[in-house]
Amino acid sequence: MSEISPEQMAVLSGKLRGRRAELLALLRAARKDSGRDNLQQASGEVGDPGDESLALQLVDLNLAERENEVRELRAIERALERMRENTYGDCIDCGCAIPYARLEAYPTAERCTECQARHERVYGGRDVTPTL
Repeated sequence: MSEISPEQMAVLSGKLRGRRAELLALLRAARKDSGRDNLQQASGEVGDPGDESLALQLVDLNLAERENEVRELRAIERALERMRENTYGDCIDCGCAIPYARLEAYPTAERCTECQARHERVYGGRDVTPTL
């Protein structure tokens, strides 16, 4: 069971909520700009194959950034849900307390370091969290 004090929980909650606000602002801005970021505008109306290739890479990078931001936002939402359920700070695999230092460095941590290492060995670092 978690041994996080109310003061520590408030700090972690503030970090999570602050980062959630940042991500939402980034995603809103990206959505607003998405009409302007099409391939034709990125490469120009008449571009050579090199320009088109570069434009495709830029579009791919942009999409990858958005995917990472959405993935992080989902992790934050899961952490906030665990806070509401009073299970935040408990490893989702073994139930042991996740040390505060780990949560402070990585507030969305769902596992203790031992279980996280095991999870990464089994799944190779892939995100296997079901999408909602």
